[in-house]
Amino acid sequence: MVWKRTISAKALEKAKSVAVKVDDKVIFIANINGNLYAMDAVCSHARCVLGQLDEQKLTVRCPCHHAVFDLKTGAMLEPPYVSPNAPKEKLGLKTYQIRDNIGWIEVDV
Repeated sequence: MVWKRTISAKALEKAKSVAVKVDDKVIFIANINGNLYAMDAVCSHARCVLGQLDEQKLTVRCPCHHAVFDLKTGAMLEPPYVSPNAPKEKLGLKTYQIRDNIGWIEVDV
C-alpha cells in the first residue's frame, strides 16, 4: 500500500467532489454524506475528466459524451453517446481505497 495525501477533508467536504493529480494519475474523489469514494477521473471513452456527480445514484457522468460510472465499483453503467451507430463499449474505471487520515484525504495508489 502506498497512501498519498490529496486534499484536506474540510476542502472536500465543502466541494463534495474533486479531480486531483496523484503522481501520474488523475483521481476523482467524492465525499457523499461522510462516505469517501475514489476512482480514475479520466473517462475510458475519450479521455475527458469526469465531473458531474449524482449523490443519490452514487454515480459520476463524463461531460463530453455522457458515459456514467458507478462510484463504488468504477463500472460503466451507461455507455457514451456519440451517434446512434457508434459502438456501445462498456469500459470501467479503476477504484481506489480512500481514507481520512487526521484531516487529510489519502488514496492508496
